[in-house]
Amino acid sequence: MNLKETITKRKSVRKYADTPVSQHLIDSIQKDLSNYTCIFSDSKVRFEVISNLKEEKDVSLGTLWGLLKINSPCCILGICEDSSQGMLDLGFALEQQVLKITAAGYGSCWFGNFNANSFAHIGNLSSTEKIGIIISFGLPKEDTFLNTNFRKIAGSTKRKPISEICLNYDDIANNSTLIELIHLSILAPSANNAQPVRIGIDNNRADFYLTNNITIDAGIFISHFYLYAKSLFSQVSLIEDRPLVPAYTVPPASTYIASIIFK
Repeated sequence: MNLKETITKRKSVRKYADTPVSQHLIDSIQKDLSNYTCIFSDSKVRFEVISNLKEEKDVSLGTLWGLLKINSPCCILGICEDSSQGMLDLGFALEQQVLKITAAGYGSCWFGNFNANSFAHIGNLSSTEKIGIIISFGLPKEDTFLNTNFRKIAGSTKRKPISEICLNYDDIANNSTLIELIHLSILAPSANNAQPVRIGIDNNRADFYLTNNITIDAGIFISHFYLYAKSLFSQVSLIEDRPLVPAYTVPPASTYIASIIFK
């Protein structure tokens, strides 16, 4: 499965089969995350991979609507210092693992609401740290309400059009490469499917803005753009230098996040 197919196939899985996850996959995830270097300034993050959630006493991801229990066999704790920059890095780093999980034939889901106290002893949190996000993963259980219908109820199958996400869409509408790149970025998961990231393109530069305060969504979106850009261009780099004179209209009350240069 190539990257485009993986991004297109990925969907949130909330109910899992009682089947162990490949140890090879778990080891690969642990290796990637242990070697991860933060790309956003002033960010400090780390990760804990729980390979058998059932063996952890008094630990639970919780429920949806207080009724439907989440039963994943494995999960990843994304831990950061309590800052927006840390949440950016968690989104950027963990979406790469979500795509790896998808390519291996497993399912996953982002959890921003969970019982943080039940996981605190695993993370050994310092006074300045928090568990910013949890990724559940395992083999999807087919034909369950959570996996077949919840996405529709939550609106997860709907995506904003590129013309709304791209700030200067008319300038790139005939560039099939950039259109595909932005389309695959739009498929990134988003809290409550808010899709708050906006992108402006100026020649070989993409600038990213956030229209709300959910910075982890920006990290996930940028991760998609960065990964797929690397499959298309020989040079791809992330910078945090705001454009001096944008070639597009910046949305009011939006926050500049970062830019990607591609050649």
